[in-house]
Amino acid sequence: MRGYVLTERGKLLVAMLIVLLLIVPSVLIVVWLSSRDNTPNDDEANNPDSSQDSSASDNRNMVSFDLSAGLMTFLFSPGSQSSIDDYTAVRIGDLLKSPHNTDTSIIAVEMPLLSDDEAAILTNAIIDAFGKNNISMSDVVFYVYHPETSSSSYEVNISFR
Repeated sequence: MRGYVLTERGKLLVAMLIVLLLIVPSVLIVVWLSSRDNTPNDDEANNPDSSQDSSASDNRNMVSFDLSAGLMTFLFSPGSQSSIDDYTAVRIGDLLKSPHNTDTSIIAVEMPLLSDDEAAILTNAIIDAFGKNNISMSDVVFYVYHPETSSSSYEVNISFR
């Protein structure tokens, strides 16, 4: 029986294969997660039920709400708001009743990258809203996204992970 010795070229090939097997799937997953949006699929859009609500047209800060999917998006204006409006706070309470909110789930809050003062206002408003629903901050994770445009109102997304 003969022993095999890896040449420098062979070692390089093995290292490249390891990198391809680890890095490429990781990059694909990150790209997929970052490009994923919270819009309902065609089946959900064609079969609305009472748990879905699109309230942007009624002068409230709600953009979308889908209890069955455990998703919620609302607008917040840190320049003119210091707390979440009552309607949105009630909908947060409704969202917490989603079947996606399990004992092992984490509440994910996606908020825009803001100045320190505006971020503090928004974060405190969200913490207050969750506190009114007896949610421990250990169950909440904040994610920051870069808003596409500078605006006075920003979208805040809440979901379960």
